[in-house]
Amino acid sequence: MTTNNSHTTDIIERLNAMTVQESTTPSCFNYFNNNINSNNKFTLNQDLNETSRKSMVTWITQVQTTLSLSPESVWIGMSFFDRYLSSNKGQSQQVLNNKAKFQLAAITSFYTAVKIYEPVVLGMDILIQICRGTYSEMDITSMENEILNALDWRVSCHTPMEFARHLLELLPEEDDIPSCQSEVILEECQKNLDCTIADMYFSSLAPSVVGIGCLASALTKNNTLTLSEKQTIWSRLSSKEECKFDLSSKEVIAVIHRLDPPTTSHDASSKLTTTSSQSNNHVLSVPSSPVCVTQVARQA
Repeated sequence: MTTNNSHTTDIIERLNAMTVQESTTPSCFNYFNNNINSNNKFTLNQDLNETSRKSMVTWITQVQTTLSLSPESVWIGMSFFDRYLSSNKGQSQQVLNNKAKFQLAAITSFYTAVKIYEPVVLGMDILIQICRGTYSEMDITSMENEILNALDWRVSCHTPMEFARHLLELLPEEDDIPSCQSEVILEECQKNLDCTIADMYFSSLAPSVVGIGCLASALTKNNTLTLSEKQTIWSRLSSKEECKFDLSSKEVIAVIHRLDPPTTSHDASSKLTTTSSQSNNHVLSVPSSPVCVTQVARQA
């Protein structure tokens, strides 16, 4: 019992430390709505919008899948990208007015995330091949320095999935959730997170809020656990007063409803959480045809 209490304390302390770190990380905003920079020099390129960003997420995700990288690297890379474009530092405003630089910034952000967080190396030569030679090594390294400087080299971040995993670890043994069931919940949680990456709405939310919302949605969709079991699990997680965040906050509920609109899952998600209290057709050319990704991966 002492060991279990110690384990629980360690997880809670870790969660609280993660929450403190995210509170000191500069937040993002919808930079596509920022029509003019502080010097009134640049008006936003009308060809770049949320659909453009979504196209980059789609392309990067295909690269990640083909190269068998972690899907969390996609989230981290887009976090770098969004924070950079929200920073209003360096050339970020110019990037928002140039398709080629916009694509380069997204690709470089993902490359940087892989370099920092993956146990394998994504070689520069492979990356250049994947991009069909559109960008040179100099282009990529120059953009990487630009992004890192704009972020003040703050590249340590915790993903929504980390919060979700730690929360599930807090469940007491008497809840008797088989490890395979936890894995199913986390797999559904990852699917939810994959959906959030492409949606600009979630980029301005704290990772903990997104992680909790994805976990709640995954729990709601679980077909093995009864509603009573789901409510018990969520209630016990919410009862951890030592944790510094609210599992049933308005922000969390908004995430759940964004993932599962009320027309399809309002009753289930509400029952779970209350127990504890056309985009246009602009598409970028490079992301729309990453044909060489599979071929290059096979050669790697």
